[in-house]
Amino acid sequence: LSCLDHQGIIDFIIRPDALRVLEILNRWVLRMYLFLSPHYDDAVLSCGAMIHQLATAGKPVVVVTVMGGKPEADRVPDTPIVRELHARWKTGDDPVAARMSEDEAALNSLGAQAQHLAVWMDCIYRTSRSGQALYTTRESIFAAEVPADDPAAKWLPTVILPLAATARDVYAPMGVGSHVDHQIVRNWALELKKQNPSIALKFYEEYPYSQDKAALEKASAFFSSHKPELRLQAETVTVSEADTAAKVKAIACYQSQISSFWDSIEAMETATRKAMLQANGGGLVERYWTLSDH
Repeated sequence: LSCLDHQGIIDFIIRPDALRVLEILNRWVLRMYLFLSPHYDDAVLSCGAMIHQLATAGKPVVVVTVMGGKPEADRVPDTPIVRELHARWKTGDDPVAARMSEDEAALNSLGAQAQHLAVWMDCIYRTSRSGQALYTTRESIFAAEVPADDPAAKWLPTVILPLAATARDVYAPMGVGSHVDHQIVRNWALELKKQNPSIALKFYEEYPYSQDKAALEKASAFFSSHKPELRLQAETVTVSEADTAAKVKAIACYQSQISSFWDSIEAMETATRKAMLQANGGGLVERYWTLSDH
């Protein structure tokens, strides 16, 4: 625009196509809201209502599934946890592709953009350098500490995510429930904050694990016991009935995952609404924890 005189600028601004250009520029000047989701459902389960609220307001929202890679068919570990989950999911020969499709449907319904990192796989598929499965049972997945020989834990925190540099706010899992993948992504988010000090880093309580008070307290203890201490400020985001209904609809897109937590779609909706009411003692909300810069 600098090459135009005053009248030229006015003429440009009033052109219909120019209004569309300015609208797009305005959205991106505000910078995106970036959600880091360990798996193909975590961000929607925990943040679906706010994602819808932001997208409906015209804000750019991007959800990145971090452990989004797909193992080669002949390299899927034959372990108890893989057999158990694949049988429960009922997704056929390509569970990751099915889950990716569910995720895209869920995020499209909320108005968010879906992306995934193909380098890292869900922990149930990861192996050591010698080819041994790192996580073979449910107990190994929900661990107090991530195994030192897990390559994702070692290398992911060193990865620079270009999207983070263009984000206004970054949302990451708090680690409620102690799932190893959630812990790894949480730790990566802290590194991204160091790389991009201007972003606001916020942590979400992983639903439905967040319904366990002890699990929530344990996740909080990670931050308070960290050296130096990481201080969090609680923030409750009030959402509308439309936002809540959109969240429930989006969660229902993850058909393979419903049985992991609920007996039916109806039971999921009842539990989800109850949890959102309990978080505020009345109105529908989602709760987040902002990392203090001081």
